[in-house]
Amino acid sequence: MNIKSITMKHGFSVKELGGEFCIIQDGDANNGAVNGLPSINETGIFLWDRLSKGISSPKALIEAVAEKNNVDYEDAEADVGEFLAKLINGNIVIIEK
Repeated sequence: MNIKSITMKHGFSVKELGGEFCIIQDGDANNGAVNGLPSINETGIFLWDRLSKGISSPKALIEAVAEKNNVDYEDAEADVGEFLAKLINGNIVIIEK
């Protein structure tokens, strides 16, 4: 992963909508999910929590997912990479390479 750090932009939060957890833009009168992120799974919620607490290192996120889900580093790296790609495409985070 060619990312040095990830910082969440202000103005986004996770909310339960119709039984699924979605990332929404705060102040959205329609309470709709951010485009490209219709819902997030348990790992996404876990990563969102870590990012919101200021954990910005991809390596730290990968290690946390590997430990929490009891998976090897490569599987955790794939999960983290997929989630971060969604956040990047949704313009929800700032990345430093």
